[in-house]
Amino acid sequence: MTAYLRLEIMRQFRNRDALAWRLGLPATLYVFFRAVFGADGTSEGLPSDTTATVIFAVFASLAAGLYSTAPALAQERATGWLRQLRVTPLPAAATVAGKVAAAMAYALPAVAMVAVAAAVTQGVELGLGRWIELTTLLWLATAPFAALGVLIGLTVPNAEPAQSAASAAMIVLWVLGGMLTSPSDLPAALESIAHTLPTNAAAELGWAAARGDAIPASAIAVVIAWTAALGALGTLAWRRLGGAR
Repeated sequence: MTAYLRLEIMRQFRNRDALAWRLGLPATLYVFFRAVFGADGTSEGLPSDTTATVIFAVFASLAAGLYSTAPALAQERATGWLRQLRVTPLPAAATVAGKVAAAMAYALPAVAMVAVAAAVTQGVELGLGRWIELTTLLWLATAPFAALGVLIGLTVPNAEPAQSAASAAMIVLWVLGGMLTSPSDLPAALESIAHTLPTNAAAELGWAAARGDAIPASAIAVVIAWTAALGALGTLAWRRLGGAR
């Protein structure tokens, strides 16, 4: 399992063009949007620049989790790499967990780069402890996004439609998760949905860390529930492809 995980992480970081684009895009967008649309005031009990830092760090987590798994896995199906994995003794659950863990390793620098951009370009000051907590929590919150990407990659036949499916999932999670506007500003039905989605849970974790508040147990529960459910579906999808038991 250790060798397999090491291989998956190395493969994630091998494509340098994709690496620079995917890891740098969230931080670049953060700087751009703060320069163009920056505003004073507060939101979520935080200055607007800190609130935006969390939102774009969630974007980094979401994008890294989906795009480092869904298109790549669909491509691996097309090239036959998954057939090679199926002849190994790795259980299906371990294979899916390895894909999720590799995506999380990929997401960590993307989230950290948003934090660095916030501190350097916007002067956001949280203190070292809060920065570490915020980055760690949003890195851990990548798990359900990566699990969703794995599920997409194992159910969509090739890379191009998998990329489209990942983009559609990202838009839905972003909008319904209350990242464009506070869930309290959404219609009542959509507000209820927002609080059940992992994007909103990730943001709640980040905002709590930035404020120095206790970690909200409800947000942790949402992240764990989505990760477990999507991981189980991914394991089932792997088995349906003829993977290990």
